[in-house]
Amino acid sequence: MNAPVLVTDALLRKSLAAVRSLGAKGIPVYAADSTRFTPTGFSKHCAGRLLSPHPSEQPEDYAAWLVETAARMPGLVLLPMDEATVGITIAERERLAALSARFLQPDAEPFRRAADKYETVRAARELGMETPFTWMPQDEKELAAIAASEAFPLVIKPRHSSGSRGIRFVHNAEALGTAYREAAAGGPPPMIQQYIPPGERLDAAILVDAQGRLAASFVQREVRHYPADIGPSTVQESIAMPELAEQAAALLAKLGWRGIAEAEWMRDPRDGRLKLMEINPRYWNSLHLAIQSGVDFPYLHYRLSLGERVEPVTSYRIGQVTRNLLPGDLLRAISTGAWRGLDPPLLGKGGRPVEDDMLSWRDPMAAAGFGLACARYALDAGMWRKMFKR
Repeated sequence: MNAPVLVTDALLRKSLAAVRSLGAKGIPVYAADSTRFTPTGFSKHCAGRLLSPHPSEQPEDYAAWLVETAARMPGLVLLPMDEATVGITIAERERLAALSARFLQPDAEPFRRAADKYETVRAARELGMETPFTWMPQDEKELAAIAASEAFPLVIKPRHSSGSRGIRFVHNAEALGTAYREAAAGGPPPMIQQYIPPGERLDAAILVDAQGRLAASFVQREVRHYPADIGPSTVQESIAMPELAEQAAALLAKLGWRGIAEAEWMRDPRDGRLKLMEINPRYWNSLHLAIQSGVDFPYLHYRLSLGERVEPVTSYRIGQVTRNLLPGDLLRAISTGAWRGLDPPLLGKGGRPVEDDMLSWRDPMAAAGFGLACARYALDAGMWRKMFKR
């Protein structure tokens, strides 16, 4: 009999992709979130909806709930989907393991370094990878030196964030000092990077087994985004770029990684070179594309969590396209006014294979769950921010 699985963060479309993948194989999958109104929970492939505390706002309560859930479901496989739930699973590793819960996650230190954008840049530079010029000023003197470098425009970034949240753009020395002090006053000191104009964005997803061996890799190109310039992707395409997967694997190996992660690059339009931007130490929201292209990360992750050995999956269908019409691509069209002449079109396939990562005649109730979530949380900015994570 297949071991049951707990998939967290059911509001997110990556969680829906994971539940559909596992449930279609006859694996009992339970979806958890702090709300019952989620696309994942309404999927026909979901065996049950679980209501949890909010992992970011109530981490101690969530940890207790997770341990209690594992105690009620012996042999449960844990598939945490987002950064907060991954971090709590890692922190509770010993208690969960004592309850016979199974999971494949990195140790605390590799997770901390991968989640820290500055530590990621440092590790990448040590491997000879190109990144934006990055500074971490320790005092006002170092901040003044950056201001005098004439490297503007600059970007002030939180060391821990997702997507474009918390980012500030500055164009002169006076603005840098003011914006940096404001950002530092609101939390941990941020980092400063040289601004790279918007360019092609590429992502490499990697799954590493418990012994540090590569289990799967996949590379995609981001086609459209919302917000249009700096937001998460709303349309993605699978591409062949094994050298990027190799770089991602090397970077994660340097960190001592285990489990799933995704690395992001952007092509600098000034010199045409790819620059590593960050690591997402978790599943990414466009997971559906990898599954549709032939790299079933959730199922491979499930098998590895059970201690099975899998043959590495590094080849897949090229040119596969997925789209997030609701709400991402539709909001992009509304905000930019670009409704026609899109490739692929906003609606339809346009001559090549395109699949929506939520809308499906084979699983229509997921869209109903999304609609209920929108109605219930229409005025809740926090819920909308969560849906627009990378």
